[in-house]
Amino acid sequence: MKIVLPLIAIIVLSFLPAQKDNPLRNTKWEAPNGLEIYFTTSDTVKLIMENKLITAAQYKVKDSVVVWRDFIKSDATCDTSIRGTYIYKIRDSLLSFKVLSDRCEERADIMQTLVLAKE
Repeated sequence: MKIVLPLIAIIVLSFLPAQKDNPLRNTKWEAPNGLEIYFTTSDTVKLIMENKLITAAQYKVKDSVVVWRDFIKSDATCDTSIRGTYIYKIRDSLLSFKVLSDRCEERADIMQTLVLAKE
């Protein structure tokens, strides 16, 4: 019985998503222009300026790659079917992105110029 309980715990915990697999999850970042980016506890990222939601997107993280897809249509978004793939880097509490592929040039141009500080 002493062996069974730890074994069950290990099996159950192995099916739970690990926070360390997604270091962006549940973090907030800010650009010098006041843009705030909030990676929620789910797979959603919200872009906020002056306490107003500008847009939101779904994101997936694997290793140092993030796949981003806008899901709210607005003047600040791309076609919701277009995914962008980026390498992200966190260094000295700063977050930056490098474009791997994105057919939405406007988003790619903006993403690769962002340097965000952790809130």
